[in-house]
Amino acid sequence: MSAATNSNESYCTFTLASDVTAGGLPSEEEIAKQLESNDPKIKRHALKAAIMAMLGGEAMPRILMQVIRFCINSDDKPLKKLCMLYWEVVPKYQEPTSDEV
Repeated sequence: MSAATNSNESYCTFTLASDVTAGGLPSEEEIAKQLESNDPKIKRHALKAAIMAMLGGEAMPRILMQVIRFCINSDDKPLKKLCMLYWEVVPKYQEPTSDEV
């Protein structure tokens, strides 16, 4: 890999603990149910699982609304940091269909 050519460019990496994937990733329905929990620790675990699944190529369209409803207004700082990471990973648009073109 070549070095950044512009002085303003830099590489960004992140690491998520592998305990999320130890028993396999939960399904989209399980993640959605865990995000509805009142316990911030369960929400953090579910959001980590969703991020890992999306990075692995899984489509999780239902999770977006759950994150908006149950995670954004949380006072838990680690959960807010995971939300910021989630916004970087989640698809922000859909490809237009033939009817829309």
